[in-house]
Amino acid sequence: MSTLTRPSRTPIPSGAPALDTDRLDALLGDLTREHETLLILSGEHRDAIAKADPRAIGRVIAQTGDVLERIAQIETDRQQVVAKPDGSPATINEILPTLAPEPAERIEQSSRRLRSLIEQLRVEHEAVQRASNALALHMQGLAQQVASKLSHAGTYGRSGAVSPTNTQVTSSMDLRR
Repeated sequence: MSTLTRPSRTPIPSGAPALDTDRLDALLGDLTREHETLLILSGEHRDAIAKADPRAIGRVIAQTGDVLERIAQIETDRQQVVAKPDGSPATINEILPTLAPEPAERIEQSSRRLRSLIEQLRVEHEAVQRASNALALHMQGLAQQVASKLSHAGTYGRSGAVSPTNTQVTSSMDLRR
């Protein structure tokens, strides 16, 4: 039984082709699977950042790019399936009232699951972004410490950049050998 209340069915505008609900449901399923893959990759990305593993980070980023390309293609297909007569894509909420109860319930459940995954991904993405920022700040701090230790003349400041100084550099190099 559907939780969606439908006071009345909205007729599909005349001249508009009938909506292929099976195709739409399949596309929503494909989008759901790809978003589930993104969620797994996001966890792997966070783990790779925690380990500061550049190879794993690169691998996850490449795989994520592949998944995003597939999602873009599926979304293009979905927009074509739900296109209004003017060519613009209809939203699921616009489509549901026009459907018979059984396909409407399937489409509604599929879209609800997809929305839930997208929200999970948003939260996970924020966590990965915070972890990335923390790693970048840590690496910047390490670089600054290395620069200050290597600056025997004291010409590098805390930022790792050359600082104006009145200190004379007392370095020499034996060129006889």
